[in-house]
Amino acid sequence: MKEGETVEIQETREPLREQGSIRALLELLEQQGMEQEKGDVIRMADHIDSMEMQLGTVLKELGEMKKQLGVMQESKVKLFAVNTIQKAEHQVQTLRFQVGEWKRKFMERAEQAVFDFKEKGKDALASAVKGMHLTQGLQKLQSSLHTVMLSMDQKIDRLGSMAEELHVAKGHLKNAFLEMNGKDTAKITERNPEQGIIFQTQKVLFQSMRSIHKLEQKTERLQQQIGKLEERQGKQASLKDTLQELRQETAPRQLGKEEKQKAAIR
Repeated sequence: MKEGETVEIQETREPLREQGSIRALLELLEQQGMEQEKGDVIRMADHIDSMEMQLGTVLKELGEMKKQLGVMQESKVKLFAVNTIQKAEHQVQTLRFQVGEWKRKFMERAEQAVFDFKEKGKDALASAVKGMHLTQGLQKLQSSLHTVMLSMDQKIDRLGSMAEELHVAKGHLKNAFLEMNGKDTAKITERNPEQGIIFQTQKVLFQSMRSIHKLEQKTERLQQQIGKLEERQGKQASLKDTLQELRQETAPRQLGKEEKQKAAIR
């Protein structure tokens, strides 16, 4: 996605868990008594909804700040602040695009899971639901959230540094003018960091950074939950295979014992 481009993400009014393919899958999992898998799908669907909503709120806040900057008098400070907000907007739009792609794949996998059950049965359904974890996509999304959060933190610092440099430069310019007119120079006062355009821009960026950090934490927790679930499922599958092997090994022995009994009767 190129900077300056905007991507429309189709957001639905109803929760993802209540939409066609997801709802059909959840009903099927309930019918089959697969409560763990059902809970897993619900957690993933709710997380996608949460990300779409929170990133939408962040974009709205950044857009409002850009409007406020738009009506202010032209200056270097304004130009730098607007440019910073636009870059932050692009980063958040890119995140929304990634979430949209993840959501699309999630819904496709849900539809495929229902199809697999109809064609191959319950074991295929369990395997298909595991495939809905989209683990790599989740890891990539968490990495992107972390990168954007760090970038916003850097933007806040750069805004502060730039404002300080301009404040000092303005003071020196004022003193140079005083010297030219034979007047005493004035001591350059400290800049109040909690007022003005820069502070308002920093405040919005900080709110955005905090929202994205919360999303990153939620995504990390979801990854941990999925990891534990997959580990548990792996152990269950291993136990199932072991029991099957034991049955296969003991079957011939039992048959031999029965034949011996028959032979003794004869």
